[in-house]
Amino acid sequence: MTVEEKITCTLAEAFPALQLLRDNFHLIGSAALFLSGIRMDEIYDIDILVSERDADFLSVEWENRLIKEHITTNDEQFSSKFARYRFSFLDIEIMGDLKVNIRGIWQPLEITENESVTTEIHEIRVPTLEKQKKILQLFDREKDKQRIKLIDKQLLD
Repeated sequence: MTVEEKITCTLAEAFPALQLLRDNFHLIGSAALFLSGIRMDEIYDIDILVSERDADFLSVEWENRLIKEHITTNDEQFSSKFARYRFSFLDIEIMGDLKVNIRGIWQPLEITENESVTTEIHEIRVPTLEKQKKILQLFDREKDKQRIKLIDKQLLD
C-alpha cells in the first residue's frame, strides 16, 4: 500500500468524527507535507491539530481506539491535550491547543496560513508549505531539520 493510500484510507476511516468537530482543524507533520507535494517513502502517523474541546470530543468518539500505553516525548517542548489513536493503516495523533515552549515561554501554535488539499475522498486543511516550514523551525528536532530541507528543495523546483 502506498503512503498516499494509507493517508487516504486512514482519513476516510476518521472522517465521520472529524466532520463533526466544532472548530477548524489542520493536518500537520509528515502527512501534511505529503499532501502538500513533499514525497516521502514512509510516514508513521497523521498529526491533527484541533481545539481542546474538539480533542475532548474525539476522546469520546474514538475511546475504543485510544493507545493507552503510548508515551510522549519532548514534554518540555510541547504541551497539548494529546492522544494517539489506532486506525487500520496509520495511527492518528491528536493535539488539542498545542503550545510550543520557545525560550521558556509557552506559545500557542496558530495556523493562519492554510490551504485545502484534496485526497481521493475528502478535502482537508493543511498549513501552506511556508507555514509548515515555520512550524518545523519552531519544533527544531533533527527530523524537522530534514523535512525543512525537503521543503526548501520543493520550493526551489
